[in-house]
Order: sequence, then C-alpha cells, then structure tokens
Amino acid sequence: MTRCRLLALFLIFATVGIPASAAVRAWVDNPQVPAGEPVRLSLAHDGQTNSRPDLAPLKQDFDILGTSTSTSVQIANGSASSVTQLDLTLAPKHSGQLTIPPLTWDTDKSPAIALSVGTNAGSSNNSGAAGAATSGGKVFLETEADPKSPYVQAAVHLTVRVYAGVPLSHGDLELPDTDAATVRQVGSDAIGNVVRNGQPYQVITRHYVIFPQHSGHLTIPGPTLSGEIPDRLRGLGLPDPFSAMFGNSGFGGMMGLRKPIRLHGDSIALDVQPRPASAGASYWLPARNVSLQAVWNPSQLQAHVGDPVTLDLKLKADGLTAAQLPDLSALLKLPSQLKAYPDQPKLQDDPQGNDLSGSREQSIALIADEPGNFTIPELRLTWWDTRANQTREAILPAQTLTVDPAPGAGGPVQAPAQTQQSTAAAPAPAANRNTGSTSSVPTPTSDPAWKWVSLIFGLLWIGTLAAWLSTRKRGGPDGPAAPASGSTAEATSMRARPLRAAFLAACRNNDAPEARRNLLLWANAQRPGDPIRGLNALAKLTDNPELTRELQSLDRACYAGASWDGTPLAALLAELPLPAPLPISPPNGRNRELAPLYR
Repeated sequence: MTRCRLLALFLIFATVGIPASAAVRAWVDNPQVPAGEPVRLSLAHDGQTNSRPDLAPLKQDFDILGTSTSTSVQIANGSASSVTQLDLTLAPKHSGQLTIPPLTWDTDKSPAIALSVGTNAGSSNNSGAAGAATSGGKVFLETEADPKSPYVQAAVHLTVRVYAGVPLSHGDLELPDTDAATVRQVGSDAIGNVVRNGQPYQVITRHYVIFPQHSGHLTIPGPTLSGEIPDRLRGLGLPDPFSAMFGNSGFGGMMGLRKPIRLHGDSIALDVQPRPASAGASYWLPARNVSLQAVWNPSQLQAHVGDPVTLDLKLKADGLTAAQLPDLSALLKLPSQLKAYPDQPKLQDDPQGNDLSGSREQSIALIADEPGNFTIPELRLTWWDTRANQTREAILPAQTLTVDPAPGAGGPVQAPAQTQQSTAAAPAPAANRNTGSTSSVPTPTSDPAWKWVSLIFGLLWIGTLAAWLSTRKRGGPDGPAAPASGSTAEATSMRARPLRAAFLAACRNNDAPEARRNLLLWANAQRPGDPIRGLNALAKLTDNPELTRELQSLDRACYAGASWDGTPLAALLAELPLPAPLPISPPNGRNRELAPLYR
C-alpha cells in the first residue's frame, strides 16, 4: 500500500511542471464601439512561440492600424509558465453587427467574437449623399457623385465632404485607383463651417474626377479618412479636462490623450452606359467639349523637294485625360509621295476649376520625295458630346502642299534669249514683187558694227557658261551656302528642327536609310557652308569615338541592307553640336565623300 501511495505522489509532482496543451484566447476592449472608432483585439498564446497568427481573415471587415507583441512569464508553486500576447488595433470598415473571425495561431484557433459597430447617426444623407460617422456624429463623411449613369470612360464628378465636430489632427483622405475606375483629384480643398442639428462642424470639401473603365453596374470603394481625435482619459472614464477650455480650436485635446480614427465612406454605385453604336470611330472620346487646332510652317504651304513642312497639332478635350486622346498622326491620310515624321507628343492634364481637361500637342514633319501639288485631305475627329448625348466632329480643312524641284535640279542650261537672237541666220534678200527685179538690201554681216556686237554677246555667253561650270565643280546645286546670320540663322534653326524630329523618328522605327538621309539633311541645315556628304565626314567633325562607331554601324546597315537598332544613335544625337564651317571650301573635290549607293 505504501508503494502505491508513493507512486501516486510521484506522478502528481511529475505533472506539475508540464503545461496544459497550448491554447489561443481572444478578447476585445469594448464589444460596442461607435462607427469609425478603433477596437483593440488581444490574442494570447500559451507558451513561447516565434510564429505569428494568420491575420488574413480580418481584412474583409477590418483595417489593421497597428500591432504589438509581448511575452510574460509566471512562476507558481515552483512551476514556470509563459504567455505570448499579440495586441491589434482594428478599424471596422462597416457599421452594424460584425464578427471577428477565428484566427489560427500555430495549430490552435481563437474563438469568434461578436462586435457591434455604431451607425452613422451624425450624417444626414441629403441629395443621395453617402456617409459614415464616428463618436456619435462628431466626425463623419459625405460623398456625392454626378452623374449616376455616366458613359464608360467618361468623367464622373465626386464631391467628398469631411465634417469634424472635434479637433481633427493628422487627417488624411484617400481615394486610390482601382481596376474598375481611374481617379484624379482636381482643384483645391475648400474649408468652411456649418451647423447640423445644433452642432457646429468644420467642413473640408474635396473634388475628384472618376473615369469608370467598365460598363454595367459598377461599385467603387468610397474614400477613407484617417486621423486622430481627442480621447477620454484611459482607465478613468472621464472626459478630457482641457476640451472645454480650448473648444474646437487647434489646441483642443493637446494636453489630453488622442485616439486614432479611420472612416470608410460608403461605396459609390454607378450604372455605367456602354459606348453607343453610333459613335462610329475606332477611338472613343466621351467629352463635354473638344477643340482641334493646326498650325503650318511655312504658312504658305510651299517647299522644295527634301525640305520639311511642319504641322503642329493641338487637341484639347474637356472631361478627359490626355492619355485618352488619340494619336492624330495615325489619323492623317497622306499621299504616298509624302513621308510623315511625328515628334514625341506632349501630354498634359489641366484642372479647370472642379473639372479636368486633357491636351495633346504633337509636331509632324512632312517631306516630299518628288515635286508636285499634293492634297492633304481634311481630318475629321469624331467625339461624343456627353451633355447633348450625340455625336459631334472637330474638322481640319483640306490643304494643298506645293513642292518645287530642289534648287539647281532643273533641266539643261540654255543660252540667254538675246544670245540666241544674235547668232541666228540673217534673213535672205527679199524679192521686189512689183518690178520682178532684185534690190541690194544690207545684211547684218555686211555691217562692221554688228560684227562687234555679236562678238561681245558671244564672249558674254562663254563667260556665263564658264562661271556655271566652275560652280558645278565646287559643289553644284548642293554646294556651299552663304553663312547664316541674323534672321537667316533663325530660318536655319526652323529648318533643322523638323529634320531632327524626322531623324529621331527613323531611329525609333529602326529605318537605317531614312535615318542616314535625315541625319545628313539635319547636319547640313544646322551647319551651312561646305556640305557634309557622308557619315564619315560627320564623324570627323564630331570627334567622338563612340559616335563614330554608331555612324559606321549605320553606314554598314544601309549598304548591306541588314537590320539595325537606332536606339543607341538616337541617345547619342539628341542634339548635334558641330563646329563652325571653314570660310573657304577646298578648291577641288578630291576629299569629298562618295555619293550614296542606295536610296
């Protein structure tokens, strides 16, 4: 019997130091909270652990504002036990009866907890506004959307008002983009004061423009307000003693304690209309107003072969972003003899009060390969008037571009008219029809003075021909031009700008022949004087080893017809610094580059 008692006592003492199986407990500091105020959730795990519970189930109905972890050790009757505690600050996303779901920590789960979140008693939903309140209506939100049935990708104006009946500090209002809608804040915040149900409030009004991306019934999450408000003294249940002294001033609650708040405005419900079948165009422009402008340079629309004509286009739409505007260069219908080289567009969004206007500016260089009169058809831009619910058009009228042959590219040189007359054969003697006899009529060759006149005109013609031949040897129609100065320098710069754009466009398209051609045109336009006839000559002028390698690569691609990447050359030649030309070009053509062997 004594042995049995000793065995029983041994088993009892042996099990004292063994803790019970690990368990997870959970509780909240207040099961009933006003809307928008946080709740503190505590989780306790028996024993020490380095893991964390899975908090993902909380995110459906709660925002996690903060976490903290602590470990406590207790020793009782010679036995030690430890508890790991996790405290979370949660902000409910909705009002009403919520449930904090069970949370898994290691192999155990916490119990579910019922939570009652106050309703938005402080907001009055006038005009269909949606709201959320906190602290018995001391801070709440109102949102109002117009229109409620917009077209897809058309602007919806959203007004958000924050009502604060207590000092609100560190306030932050968020309304991010979603897959369903693009959001842009417009204008500046307006601050005012109102009285609701006898309670004074400071009101902050903010405006947004929302662009729904899908048609049908669309629900967009409402705005979220974060901040801090005065708190009652913890543990005593007493109000802040300084609130009566400072009232609603910025000092209210400064000497007391503060607590965070996080308010979720109600979701924004829209019935989005699809694009009308009558819209017609390949693009979609739902706007309140659209303007389209064009500026031609030169304005008389006359140029020579190889000279660029620049078309500057500006498209502006009220109620759209710049990213929604189409590429106008793709809509131009050009004759096959004209090549278009669009520059990079300039996109800009401009707030217009509580609205938004998007603009797209783009320059397009047009270069003709042959002379002639080319008609550029009118450009019709179709857009949808969201106020009148009908299709409208912005039209650029048709234009005719006159392209003359390049200077000096005409036919064979002919003798002047006077010279041709002076060398023509003298008329034969006229017969006297009345008498049947002939009379002696003096001829030009029988007059010594006429001989001298003919000799002088012949010498002048020979001198003109010799001068023309000398000009051809020095460079012909592509020979050196007079140095630019004054207004001529400005004209040179105007000519070089579209050629630069054409060169960069060819680089983006990896078009080696067009890149070489426009690069040489650009270099010669920027550096009037001795012509730069090849890429080797250009490389010698720049004196840049890296640029020389890229120019040689371009030359090889042109002659061999191989593929070519224009990105490195475009990066090196964003600008083209060239030295001033020599005042006198070499007297012979021995140092000139070989003419290109391809077109």
